[in-house]
Amino acid sequence: MFLTNGQITDIHCTHISHDLVEIESPIGLQGSKKVKLELNAIHEGKQILIKTICLPSADILNEHDKHYIKMSFGTISAAERDFIDKFVKAHS
Repeated sequence: MFLTNGQITDIHCTHISHDLVEIESPIGLQGSKKVKLELNAIHEGKQILIKTICLPSADILNEHDKHYIKMSFGTISAAERDFIDKFVKAHS
């Protein structure tokens, strides 16, 4: 995850759907209105690096002292969204 203040951190994706992604991060948004997110995704032997600009809607410190961050996809390619849709369909 890349914040607008220049900070970069590793994250863990906890939920993904056609429009939303939820992650756990060791740091919060720190005022970032947009976030660049890069996710290494694997599904049915296919791997893709999802690169997207997200619009955060929640940043909550959870019981594990991690930040639960909920975001909607702002900019994402059609191929990346198709990959996510196939993943979601297979796991629903």
